[in-house]
Amino acid sequence: MENIREDIKKEIIYSFSPEFKLGEYIYMGMGLVGDHRVCISVAYKIDYCIKKANQFIEADPNVKFTHINKVRIGEKEACEKFEIK
Repeated sequence: MENIREDIKKEIIYSFSPEFKLGEYIYMGMGLVGDHRVCISVAYKIDYCIKKANQFIEADPNVKFTHINKVRIGEKEACEKFEIK
């Protein structure tokens, strides 16, 4: 985890803590195909979201993984955004 941003590390650690409630949020891995914004992964934990997004970009070099949106279940807007290096 040495090349992962500090805010993402903290979110991964939080997801394994007793305070974390599975199903309260979803994490959406977002990317670009040309100029078109796309969702490339969705998960209940950020580490799995990153894993699936990375599998997607490995399969298609035309996709660029840009960030992860953290969205409270039932909401339409992200409450937090994690940029990808």
